[in-house]
Amino acid sequence: MVELLIRLKFTLGRHTTGATRWFSLSLILLGAGLTWYLTVTAASAEVRSSLLMLVLAVWAGGWVLGPTITNGVGVLRSQYFTLLPLDRNRVGAGLLVTMFIGAGALFTLVATSALAWHAWASDAAALFLGLLGMLLLVVFMVSLSRLVFRALGAAMHSRLGMEIASLQWGLIVAGLFFGWVAVQPALAAVGSLSEFGLQGTAVTVLSVLPTSWPVLAVDAAVAGAWGAAFGWLGAFAALTLVTVLVTVRLLAPAVTSRGVRRRSRPLGSRVFDGGRPLLPDTPLGAVVGKELRQWWRDPWRGLELRSSLYAGLFIGLLGLISYLPQIAPFSGVFAVVIMGMSSSNLYGHDGTALWLSVVGQGRDTVRAEIRGRQVAIALLITPLAALMSVVMVVATGEYGAVPYVLIGLVVALGVTNGLAVLLSVVAVTPGVDPHRRVDANDTGDNQLQVWLTLVAFPVLAAPTLAAAVWAGAQGTPWLAVPVALANGALAAWLMGWAAHRRLESRLPETFTRIRYGKEIAAQAVPRSGGLLDRLERGALSANNEIKPTGS
Repeated sequence: MVELLIRLKFTLGRHTTGATRWFSLSLILLGAGLTWYLTVTAASAEVRSSLLMLVLAVWAGGWVLGPTITNGVGVLRSQYFTLLPLDRNRVGAGLLVTMFIGAGALFTLVATSALAWHAWASDAAALFLGLLGMLLLVVFMVSLSRLVFRALGAAMHSRLGMEIASLQWGLIVAGLFFGWVAVQPALAAVGSLSEFGLQGTAVTVLSVLPTSWPVLAVDAAVAGAWGAAFGWLGAFAALTLVTVLVTVRLLAPAVTSRGVRRRSRPLGSRVFDGGRPLLPDTPLGAVVGKELRQWWRDPWRGLELRSSLYAGLFIGLLGLISYLPQIAPFSGVFAVVIMGMSSSNLYGHDGTALWLSVVGQGRDTVRAEIRGRQVAIALLITPLAALMSVVMVVATGEYGAVPYVLIGLVVALGVTNGLAVLLSVVAVTPGVDPHRRVDANDTGDNQLQVWLTLVAFPVLAAPTLAAAVWAGAQGTPWLAVPVALANGALAAWLMGWAAHRRLESRLPETFTRIRYGKEIAAQAVPRSGGLLDRLERGALSANNEIKPTGS
């Protein structure tokens, strides 16, 4: 069975996007090279020990965050094997074994072998401890990676778990945007690290982490404290065993899963208050109410909204604690842009629920679908993003940035709102239907939409950017606010109109793509068409399908 699972993994890997695999492999190679560089160039055994504790902690963090960032590419999912007549724990163990087959685990082994070299260079008698610690580290990191990835999916079935997952995603996205603010000082200190290593509180904190225990075992053996050495290594081996057992249990296919218990109606979806409607009794009002409910109640939709807000908050905090406090007031603008990227696969989020629009299509159905989604996104993100920016302006004292923040919020809201609905139609990528979701990113791959949003946003907002630069040079930045209003409103309306016309003309084809997958959907896309046709074909070839074809 394990052999078959490994072959399935390689087959899955051959059908995933090559760019994602090569980018991940490049980072792994760079990490392995940096690990050995720091180990070999360390000035002493004490310096080498502190550096190893640091890089091993970074490797563990990479294994924890990697599958989440890459959308679990190349990973066999337990739900694929739910209906097979196999022992579930054996399937879970087999799925864990497949994680040790591949370039990631191989180069992690190469990196952790620096521990064995450290043991040999310090005292040849401690080499066997270094070798055991090296192997245990690989098993622990790989198992922890699958444990966290699977636990995030399980946590999505509770409000607390959703908040924790949103915090993690927000931190990841903020790091991708402005992580260089924190990384730059560390890179500048690489040269001195090889000479002086880490000292004081940093070493104390790192020594508490489990990934440092094999290093402490080697150091204890070199110092002649063999009892402490075996104690450290034994504790790490026990922790690794527990991690493996828990991971196998979590990877075991489950027949059913519980949804989130909902005991109260969301504030934003109360369409009646004292008998008076808060939303119009029209198709547009119905879609807005439905969308507000879904953004609040669906954990996977809530993850997108909350992670966008957390990402903006973390970007602002990075600005506050770094040498660039000027970026903190724009935290709300970043939250709006990230929300636009997160909501660029709305119909992939909904899954086969698009069937309701197909069978009930009327004259205003599709127009209401698009405009209602735009209104709901604006109602959700605008007040919170504006409040965040106000707080950051007060915290930094950058009151001169207020007009620029307002300009950024207005144009970002309009442009990203239009891009979100247009890309949700043209580049829709199916995910797992809401009632069958297990993992934290089962809502469909949107990597192409994210990159397109990052590229298209400054282009579409160019009139506002030019007006802001000119008005700022004249000392009257408020003059650019009307330009931002016009730019944002026109972008939202035009791209919403394009999304409405596209969905109206290709509604059955869009449902077919969601229901049956890219192989069948590609047959309905014109070989030589306009920009939107080329964009749709690009999404079919670039984005990965998470669910099995036809499921």
